[in-house]
Amino acid sequence: MAGRQGKVVTTSSEVVTPPRSLFRQWAPVASMTLLGLLSYVDRSVLAILSPTILSALHLSATQYGYAILVFSLCYMLANPIWGFWMDRAGLWMTTLFAVALWSVASGSHGLMVGFVSLCVARGVLGFGEGATFPAGLKTVSETLPPEQRSFGLGIAYSGSSLGAALTPLLITPIAIRWGWRAAFGVTAVLGLLWIALWLLLRISGWYAAPARSTILASTTTGKSRWSKNLFAAAVVYGLGAAPLAFGLYAAPLYLTRVLHLSQASLGHLLWLPPAGWEAGYLIFGRLADLRNRNNQRASRPAGIFWLLSAAGFLILLAPVAANSSVPVAATMLLFFLQMFVAGGFVVFALSDGMAVLPKEHSAFLAGFSISAWALTTGLLMPVLGHLFDHQRYNLTFWLVASLPPIGTLLWRVLASPSERQF
Repeated sequence: MAGRQGKVVTTSSEVVTPPRSLFRQWAPVASMTLLGLLSYVDRSVLAILSPTILSALHLSATQYGYAILVFSLCYMLANPIWGFWMDRAGLWMTTLFAVALWSVASGSHGLMVGFVSLCVARGVLGFGEGATFPAGLKTVSETLPPEQRSFGLGIAYSGSSLGAALTPLLITPIAIRWGWRAAFGVTAVLGLLWIALWLLLRISGWYAAPARSTILASTTTGKSRWSKNLFAAAVVYGLGAAPLAFGLYAAPLYLTRVLHLSQASLGHLLWLPPAGWEAGYLIFGRLADLRNRNNQRASRPAGIFWLLSAAGFLILLAPVAANSSVPVAATMLLFFLQMFVAGGFVVFALSDGMAVLPKEHSAFLAGFSISAWALTTGLLMPVLGHLFDHQRYNLTFWLVASLPPIGTLLWRVLASPSERQF
């Protein structure tokens, strides 16, 4: 019965449950966290095991770079396509189909026999995984109030960095015990488990998809999805977060070729750079929300982008770190900081984009921005692979560090004054 001050007094037979509305509000965001985790487990297995796989398939680092290019191009094309269909046809079914597609593609990596099969498997995986980030931003924009969206975005997207951090710890022991092909079978099973969870979320009513008529109405009225601010968000995301490509795909090769670490040692260390990415999402997400909450008409984040760009040049200390008395610890710290800064670019690029662009095109904003990152990654990785094959590591770091300030400069040119949407 009700007591004083509105408190509820229960008998011993009653069950006290947390407020259902809070869980209902955050359950869809939590599902997107797990989706990002699944996505980056699937895409990170190849990078984590790249020293072993390249040796087994007799492939060079340059060929490995071209395989990443295939993934990135398919990923680039798929992001706006998935985003468009989520905005138009709905989030739930579109995401379900995408996860089923990429889970099959991920498992098929265990059947690779050479360069061509590697490229085909990576291409299909890249196309399917293009749904990940549009789904996350779409969920955040539809289920959270404005003052919580940047932090919610950090939570939803943190699954990707968490997945990249957990993959070495999960996959390396499996690969060492049963071989690298078995590791890809595990990723397919994880995809099926997420699909089961997604179905349960829908059946339980914790995620209720909007009616199709509502979706169509929201996408056939209002402002156009195309604007200078869309391209501004895309370019600062694509170039500002480009160092993530090095941390995800090139760091394992650098650690084996320069610091001479074994595959088993990589399994104990490669969670550190993605942990920096995770921290960047959460910390910068909270800062972006506080900035928006304190000033609803907050200025555009030009100064923040320049500060992050300057911090990115710390990676140039990597050759010094490799020759220090603690080369592994110093190098891993720099990789951690590099991905921490890149996480800031992701959060502030999309936070600013959500503020100045129509809400009904949020999935397209994410898809288009991440396509820019995929294109940058696709063009960057063959170049990095070529530099690695010729042991020109210093030039590699200069190239990676120079991209964020270029992205910031282009953002300054493209960003136009616009009324904030929240």
